Amino acid sequence: MKDSLQLYRRLLAYIKPYWRVSLLSMLTMAAVAALTPLMGQQMKALVDDVLIANNHDALERVLLTLIAIVFCKSLAEYTSSVSSQWVANKAIDDLRRLVFNHQMALPVSTHQAQTSGRMLSRITYDIPQVGAALSNAWIIVIQDSLTVLALLGWLFYSAWHLTLIILAVGPLIAWVIRKASSGMRASNRTQQLQMGEMTCAVEEQLAGLREIKIFGTQAHEASRFARISNNLRRETMRVVRISALNVPMVQVLAFMAVAGVLYAAGSLVTNGLLTPGGLMAYVTVTSMIFEPIRRLTNINATIQRGLAGAQSIFELLDLHREEDHGTQQIERARGEIRFEQVSFSYPGQEAPAIDNFSLAIAPGETVAFVGASGSGKTTLMALVARFFETQSGRIRIDGIALQDMPLANLREQIALVGQHAALFDDSVSNNIAYGHQGADMAAIEHAAEQAHAMEFIGKLQHGFDSRIGTNGNQLSGGQRQRLAIARAFLKNAPILLLDEATSALDNESERVVREALVELRRDRTVLVVAHRLTTIRDANRIVVMERGRIVEIGSHEQLLAANGAYARLLASGEDIIEDEGVAPLSEMQVFNETVARG
Repeated sequence: MKDSLQLYRRLLAYIKPYWRVSLLSMLTMAAVAALTPLMGQQMKALVDDVLIANNHDALERVLLTLIAIVFCKSLAEYTSSVSSQWVANKAIDDLRRLVFNHQMALPVSTHQAQTSGRMLSRITYDIPQVGAALSNAWIIVIQDSLTVLALLGWLFYSAWHLTLIILAVGPLIAWVIRKASSGMRASNRTQQLQMGEMTCAVEEQLAGLREIKIFGTQAHEASRFARISNNLRRETMRVVRISALNVPMVQVLAFMAVAGVLYAAGSLVTNGLLTPGGLMAYVTVTSMIFEPIRRLTNINATIQRGLAGAQSIFELLDLHREEDHGTQQIERARGEIRFEQVSFSYPGQEAPAIDNFSLAIAPGETVAFVGASGSGKTTLMALVARFFETQSGRIRIDGIALQDMPLANLREQIALVGQHAALFDDSVSNNIAYGHQGADMAAIEHAAEQAHAMEFIGKLQHGFDSRIGTNGNQLSGGQRQRLAIARAFLKNAPILLLDEATSALDNESERVVREALVELRRDRTVLVVAHRLTTIRDANRIVVMERGRIVEIGSHEQLLAANGAYARLLASGEDIIEDEGVAPLSEMQVFNETVARG
């Protein structure tokens, strides 16, 4: 109960900015509640003053009064419904935006710790559940609760001894609702997790459709999805059973109370303590109390789903954003990068990904990082962009520690071209200008020319206005990479991170992209993770890494002459891909080149 009240209070904070409309809604709800028992009161006048007293003039008065009550009640119901829905939808819109923006501000490590399906289901599943609790449920809980109180007040006023019989079953009804609420909250929480698992499974299966088809695993994936779907169905049915049992139990208890009332009322009429009209009015008002009670009982399932959704959303909102307390800004970095005894470990892994790493990179220098998978190359790139935080040591740009720079300012200095370009279902020009929406067309076209992208853009049906599909699926791999390079050209950052930018391309595409990268690297500090021998050879220095440490460093010729770890990588072909007919060097070739260099 305490947990529920805390969730309610936190949700109400999102309604607070719209308190004026909320006040209007609650006032009209109170009007509906006040007018409802007056309709039952007219039954007393109809029986006693019209039927028994045979007064035709009283009939006209009763009917006009009923028409006025119904008209005012209908107007109040309309106003309360529209105003409360407006408030609820404004609050949900605010909450939806807040969740989306907060997700974008979370560290990469937090996203990696949770499945993308669970992150997505918070917006697609949890927020609509909260929306239902804040819109329809809010109206029913407030309006019907006030209506029940108003009807009970009238019943007390009319015949308090009869009303005590009704109230006698109140604690039992409250106990039934509380037990049902507890069961439904737990089940709804499980449903949320299963919905996240289902979303994640669908995402994986759609992304891996080609692999599924080529390996013939459709039956396996169908079985996996069926298991997840069946688990979700079972938990949904558990909520349905609890909710379905909850309503008739409450109705049975309420009817038992009414039966007791009718039995006692008969003796009151017989003894002259209650008029026939009074009894008719009492029975009418008593019957009117059933519908709001039924709605209040039914809405409990919606409220529990909403509270479970709110709990999930607030758990996300309580996660810490990326730390961003830096104050030292750089207008445009010279490009000096220094790693000072940097260490970093991924959560749950004992061995460090980066271990006491130190390296100085001069402005305008190109440094390639090579090594076996898991040696820490890509992790270094992520640390420079502050996607992860160093656990010890410092990384400095132009002498300033990364933590001392505002994140936005730091990332203004960096352009990233990765193995898989992140493109959006938008036009070619908007994808190139991503992050620079104010760029003029001349600058966009110039960036495309520098990236060697004009050749294919000119062949598209609408040129720069052509939409490229989700993640650029209307383009080839090489074309997508060239758009990513054009985007980096337009950004014109002094530091460039190339993380496997050509590893997934065929030789022809790789050649065109490499030519674009040669242009992009000019007058910039470049950190390269590459498997292409030509890219590695072009670097000023090559850093050979093992288990997060530097084992060798030098130019291609120097490392080849040293006949160490780099030479062994070339000889084995491990993590080094030949370029257009250039095969990895054999042990004998390495030996011969070493001898030739003295």
